[in-house]
Amino acid sequence: MKKILFALIAFVAVTVSPPPAKAGLQALISLHEGSGDIWERRVALQELLRGRFGFDEVRFLVDATPGEIPDKVRDFLEAPHEQGDRRLVWISGLDHADGSSICGSQKFKPIRPAAPTLILAPTCYTQTIAFPQGSRHYGVTAPDRERSEARLGRINAGDAPWIALITLPSARADFIAGANTLVYEHLKQAASGLLDPAAILSSLRTRFRWNGADFTPSLDLYDRGVGRSEIRPFGFVKGLAEGADIRLARTAKALVPVLELYPRPETSGGAVISLSGQTPV
Repeated sequence: MKKILFALIAFVAVTVSPPPAKAGLQALISLHEGSGDIWERRVALQELLRGRFGFDEVRFLVDATPGEIPDKVRDFLEAPHEQGDRRLVWISGLDHADGSSICGSQKFKPIRPAAPTLILAPTCYTQTIAFPQGSRHYGVTAPDRERSEARLGRINAGDAPWIALITLPSARADFIAGANTLVYEHLKQAASGLLDPAAILSSLRTRFRWNGADFTPSLDLYDRGVGRSEIRPFGFVKGLAEGADIRLARTAKALVPVLELYPRPETSGGAVISLSGQTPV
């Protein structure tokens, strides 16, 4: 009888023990405004991220209200992680001060990502995400000189080794929908298994043509592996261990055949200057 009881106890102990956690790719997506076809795109995005880029989990915040978005993002980014985890956050919406805003309030505690993360979000999240010391801000053509080297202060060993945030428009629904479409089309054409923030940034800059948007995409980057004098292409690759060299992508180069200059953001009179050619201006 004692032998049978011991066997049952051992069996229960084995069956209730949780399986060991494994590293993986997780995505959190909320196309909150300007995307009327979200239900159709949700399925396509999930298949795209799982099939082309190898994501293990793709979560959509379909029912979340604008005011709930910042806390949902915090819960996702600050969740405990395993060695080798990588995360993607893509949220879009209005930044208005009323109830339609997806931005955190002034009293909102900064979010500290726990794992390497690529973030696509409105500009307000550049203030909500707490970037570690040494982050860099990419303007129109090059890193901001004032932020191209590590700022004074000690880098916390617990900070994620790699974070990138690309800004999205947030002033009007049609601008938001346009940027969402450009990102989606870029993902469909990107190389399998590689999400390159530099290429996404370049695609937004060269293909966003909504006059009056007053929007110029930018990128904040923190990469512990990049030296002060080295700013190389960087990527988001499945399977590389945390802390490994993830700067494997090539910088995207897109030439605009015609550059048009307007006297002001909103105009119906057309461009005042039009430059043609395939060389840098």
